[in-house]
Amino acid sequence: MLRWTTAGAVPTPSTLQVRVQRSYPGRIRAGAPVPTRSMSADEVAQNVRHFTTGLQTPRTSPCDTLVLSGVGVATRPDTPDTITLARSLGIERLILHVGGEDLETLDLSMFATLVDTVVIPVQPEHGALTAAARAIAEAKKVDLHVAANTTLTANALGALDTVARVLSHAGPNSVTFTYPFPINGNEATTAPSPSRVVAAIGTALDRLDQAGIEARIKGLPACHLGADAQRLGKTSNRFYVDADHQLDRALVFFPDVVSFFKEDACRFCSANDACDGFFATYLRRPGFPPLSPIEASTTG
Repeated sequence: MLRWTTAGAVPTPSTLQVRVQRSYPGRIRAGAPVPTRSMSADEVAQNVRHFTTGLQTPRTSPCDTLVLSGVGVATRPDTPDTITLARSLGIERLILHVGGEDLETLDLSMFATLVDTVVIPVQPEHGALTAAARAIAEAKKVDLHVAANTTLTANALGALDTVARVLSHAGPNSVTFTYPFPINGNEATTAPSPSRVVAAIGTALDRLDQAGIEARIKGLPACHLGADAQRLGKTSNRFYVDADHQLDRALVFFPDVVSFFKEDACRFCSANDACDGFFATYLRRPGFPPLSPIEASTTG
């Protein structure tokens, strides 16, 4: 089924992301608007119902995946009840995003039988790396599937090998390195050039490979990654709910929150199906090469 947006028709998402909590100052954002407040438990439940049983009609399909995000969502007392409700309404896959500020007091054992994947932020700031490694180890003890995520800010590049060494010991199921998204169409000052990323990330990727941990890269186009283009992780579309965008006013992640750009020539790229494209904002910056199709022989 198709859904009409300001950018034309897009496939109707089967995933619902609910940003339960308002972001804290200083938190790295991925381009999404910052809500004016957190959502109440009743509001969260109402939206989960709306996008599951509420979409069981001849013209719509219910969501079967739920992503809960926002700093503090993992420590909210009502989150387990929200997850139980979602399962009863047909949600088959549930992903819980943990905020960096949650790590010190987080008890992941309470989610051992409730969620499919817990996403843990791993940044090299003072104390954050140690807290993340401890949370990953605790999650593994209760057999939770753990996806670690590191944002490729300019400040993080010099510490990527340290991050990979710590993660190799902690043992998450996967690691995603995410390039900073533009915020409200503006240039993110923390976004290093693609060439700097490629130069900095190679050793970290090799270390994770040796540890048997799947490593992916999101947010950069295949043609900027060279040999690492095979590690691309394509971003899935979703309905996006926060306190200011609920029910019928929910956003669609593409294109309402994030809008990737591709050249016409990208249609002839061997990595086109796996590549999101890039952001036009960044392509106007010095040091950011234009998009260029990759020949099949360079991606295998």
